[in-house]
Amino acid sequence: MSKMVLQNTHTLWDGHSQLEMTEMIQQYDDGSTKSLKREVLKARDSVVVLLYRQDTKKLVLTSQWRAPIVFRGDNQPVIEACAGNIDQKDFENHQQDVLAAAKAAAIREVEEETGWHIAELDYLYALYSCSGISTEKLYYFIASVDEKIQQGGGVREEGEDIAVLEVTLQEAIKKIEKGEIVDLKTVVLIHYIQLHLVDYFN
Repeated sequence: MSKMVLQNTHTLWDGHSQLEMTEMIQQYDDGSTKSLKREVLKARDSVVVLLYRQDTKKLVLTSQWRAPIVFRGDNQPVIEACAGNIDQKDFENHQQDVLAAAKAAAIREVEEETGWHIAELDYLYALYSCSGISTEKLYYFIASVDEKIQQGGGVREEGEDIAVLEVTLQEAIKKIEKGEIVDLKTVVLIHYIQLHLVDYFN
């Protein structure tokens, strides 16, 4: 079976994320090899949480500007499920338990971005966001919320300015069909609900 082996790496950029230049050896089944250079974005693992209100059964989404989308020239804010990084303190507080660290990050991000309190948090799966370029693993959750406990809107010191939207499941599906929701992680979670929990939301 073929195999890829890391030979060397050096840092090209160290900022909000870290960009590494890696040197790989691709080993083929026939014994031949090929040297490859690949840029790797060393990004922190993150969480994404699709919220729904217990009382109205409406989905709670966020809308915010994202630098890569502006850079691409798509000059509009991104509608998405609540998301954010798992901080180092989350791992330190939950040593040897990555899922517990992810849950702690999910609770914090939901409160910061939306102001809602999570009543029940359900873990779905952990997936690589973009395995061709980034190391980020994204932990997917759905959660019910029961009361507003703070204003939300994100952390201004981190450059966030987040609006909170509430839509029905059918309205969310229409927004995907019309190209108004184009964030992959959000589409994955909305389709999960459409496939597995649609009766609850009808």
